[in-house]
Amino acid sequence: MKSKERIKMKKTRYLIRIGMFLFGAAVISQSCTKLDEKLYSEVTPSNFFKTDAEFVSALGSAYTQLGGYATGDINEVQEMTTDEVVVPTRGSDWDDGGTQRRLHLHSWGYDDGFMNNPWDFCYSGVSTANRLIYQFQTLSDGGQVDATVAAAYLAELTTLRSFFYWQLVDMYGNVPYDNDFANANPAPSQTPRATVFANVVSDLETNVPLLTKNVDGTTYGRMNYWAGKFLLAKLYLNSKIYSGTEQLDKVIAACDEIINSGKYNLESNYFANFNVNNSGSKEFIFAIPYDKIFFTGFELGAASLHYTSQFTYNLTFQPWNGYCSLEKFYNSYDATDLRRGDAGTLTGPATKRGNFIAGYQYLASGGIATDDGADGTDPDGKKLNLGNIGDIINGQPAPQINELGPQAWRQSGVRIGKWEFEMGGTTEMSNDYSVFRYADVLLMKAEALWRKSQSATDANALALVNQIRTRAGLNDMTSLDGKLSFDLTGPVVAGGELFNERGREMFAEHSRRQDLIRFGLWAQVNKWVLPHHNTTDVVNAKTDAYLTLYPIPKPKLAANPNLVQNPGY
Repeated sequence: MKSKERIKMKKTRYLIRIGMFLFGAAVISQSCTKLDEKLYSEVTPSNFFKTDAEFVSALGSAYTQLGGYATGDINEVQEMTTDEVVVPTRGSDWDDGGTQRRLHLHSWGYDDGFMNNPWDFCYSGVSTANRLIYQFQTLSDGGQVDATVAAAYLAELTTLRSFFYWQLVDMYGNVPYDNDFANANPAPSQTPRATVFANVVSDLETNVPLLTKNVDGTTYGRMNYWAGKFLLAKLYLNSKIYSGTEQLDKVIAACDEIINSGKYNLESNYFANFNVNNSGSKEFIFAIPYDKIFFTGFELGAASLHYTSQFTYNLTFQPWNGYCSLEKFYNSYDATDLRRGDAGTLTGPATKRGNFIAGYQYLASGGIATDDGADGTDPDGKKLNLGNIGDIINGQPAPQINELGPQAWRQSGVRIGKWEFEMGGTTEMSNDYSVFRYADVLLMKAEALWRKSQSATDANALALVNQIRTRAGLNDMTSLDGKLSFDLTGPVVAGGELFNERGREMFAEHSRRQDLIRFGLWAQVNKWVLPHHNTTDVVNAKTDAYLTLYPIPKPKLAANPNLVQNPGY
């Protein structure tokens, strides 16, 4: 079955050795399939936490939860609900009871099972961090480890815990906030969203100064000072949504620290951030170091590529033909934008790499890849004139999406090509996934400056955005206002072109939902659904304001009578 069920990442925590790969400080065991290693919960003061290396190893269990971040459930609710990514139902593939369609149309309900998964993902991360904080603090208080040594690890764990709480307060609003591991409440009440936000910010403002400022192999994939500053900047940027109060000066100050540190820079080649071997990127402030054997969970190629792409990349499996982008979003890139790439043609494959895979696809051995499995009513297997990228033959990705389902054409939608696909690759990818990237620092500061000045021609904001556009081979932007990428027949919108540029640069990096909400565009889902899908799809799209928050999952309400459902559900 080609569906979201095939991209669950829960196995990650069982496949990773203690502290392995995240830090480059632990030893890989003899077999990557052996599952009976000692669990973190089994360590005790008598047999562990004696050396710095053992502290680092113990931290591994807090980070392994992130294995599900890139293409797991967080990805679905942060990306597939936006104008960037959609998963059409192609016959029997990717239906999942209509889950993918409801996500895209904002027509989910509190009893949709997929709403439970992001909640579990985040609270599992919170719980593991709380447990380790308790263990480290107990040993420090008892004099069994040096308090100064313990303090650095406690600060790191608190910062990582704050990352998970940020996701929770962003998605669900009022959520339980309980960090007392020893006396945890089995049925906690919710804390108001603004209070959780304030607590998280306070935790970070206290603990980030205790983190190392080193940027090297010992801090790669870990929360260091700069990652903490980035997280604070992101929280400050969304402060008005989370708490009702803007904190723009704090956004600017946090971004300035990162910029002025000289630790990070834009890569001269945008795609250096997304190569298979990309761990040396100068832009990565916090990245998840995926590996197809030792740290699995990044399965974008499997989830997005068309079936025939197996023979383009000599893959060891058949892709699932799922994730794709929307025509309007694809066309929001200028034809000369180096991030867009080009489409394959009758005379040869694409010559420029891009964020998308479109047009004719070729076999690794030469010749056009064909899809002989299409049914008689599907343009797959036929010659179909689709206009802007030429005639499409035999299942080649095309921007147009005839409908969300149940009979979307198998070639509908350009595929996500931002990350390099390894020749001979497996379902698991070894590209590191950037959670915090320097380009976003520039864009966050630009947005804060624009919001503060309320000027579409703010020179400092434009200069920051134009650094990114210059790398993309584009002319400088002269105004931050513009028509929205999904509403080009509509009016010029304040900050519209800044919004568009954020999308083009940060495509598929879990930023778009927050951007749509922060710019006040979340309820315009019916505009980006049109004209890609049929009339029924548009009618089913919901635009209610309460949908900026996801529902408290039904199983959590049933298990905990102290939880209160979010308004509207």
